[in-house]
Amino acid sequence: MSIELPKTEPGILYVVATPLGNLKDITSRALETLQKVDLIAAEDTRTTLKLLNHFGLKGPKLISYHEHNERERVPALINALKEGKSIALVSEAGTPALSDPGALLVREAHKENLPVVPIPGPSALSCALSVSGFSLKDGFVFLGFLPAKVTKRRALFYEMIAEKRPLVFFEAPHRLEASLKDALDILGDREVFLAREMTKRHEEYLLTRLSSLCQRFSQEKPRGEFTIVLAGASKSQSLHSEEKLKEALKEAFREGLSLKEVVQKVASETKAPKKLIYQLALKIRDSL
Repeated sequence: MSIELPKTEPGILYVVATPLGNLKDITSRALETLQKVDLIAAEDTRTTLKLLNHFGLKGPKLISYHEHNERERVPALINALKEGKSIALVSEAGTPALSDPGALLVREAHKENLPVVPIPGPSALSCALSVSGFSLKDGFVFLGFLPAKVTKRRALFYEMIAEKRPLVFFEAPHRLEASLKDALDILGDREVFLAREMTKRHEEYLLTRLSSLCQRFSQEKPRGEFTIVLAGASKSQSLHSEEKLKEALKEAFREGLSLKEVVQKVASETKAPKKLIYQLALKIRDSL
C-alpha cells in the first residue's frame, strides 16, 4: 500500500519595484515582501544589499540574476518555486523586466503555472512620462535601450518616422550624443523631453528641441542615467527623412550607377535600412 505524500504548495515569484534613487520611494508592501521571501534574485546584489541594510532587513538569501547569467539561473529558481520557496525579483533600480532582466524568469514561471505577483512602485518609464507634458491619450511607443550599433539604431529610427505617438527610450551617457544626432537627422527637429538622474540629488527635467539638446551635449559630457521622450511625428516630419533619401538616391542615379550600386552607396552613407532604400530606388528609377 503506497502512501501519497502531501503536495508542496508552490512558492510565489514577486516582481518587486525598488527606488530609482531616493530610498524613501520604496513602498511598505515592497519592504514586507523583501523581508518575508526565501530568496531575492537581484540584478546587482551590492545595490540590493545596501537597500536591505538601510531598512534593517535581514534573512532573505541574495543571489545574482542579471543579463549574463539569467539563462543558467532560471532552472534553479523555477525548481525553488516548485519546492515552495518564494522569490523576490529586483532590478538595480525601478521595475524589473522593463529593459532589465526578469522577463525570462517570469515567462518560465507562467509556463509552469507558478504564481507571479507584481509589487508595484518606481519606474523610470512612468516617472518620465508623467512629467513630460506630452499627451498620452493615444498611447506611446517604448523602445527600451536603443541599439548600441549605429546601423541598428538608425534603422530603428527609420521605422519610427511616421509614428505619431511619443517615443520613449533609455540611453547610456556615452552614447547619448550620437543617439540624439541620429534622431535629429532621421526624425527631424522635434520636441524632446529629457529626464536625467530621476529622484536623485542632481535630477534634471527639460522640455526642449532635439537641435538644442544636440548642441548642448556637443559641448558638455553627458552624466547620469537618461530617459528620453520624443514627440510623435507630424505630417511634415514624417516626410522629412524620406525626402532626404530620395534626394540621395537621385544624386546616385545621376552618377550613372546601377540599381545595386545606388542602394549600396545610399545605405552606406545614410545607414538607412536597405529594404527601404531599395523600394524608394525602384520608384525613382522608374520615374527618371
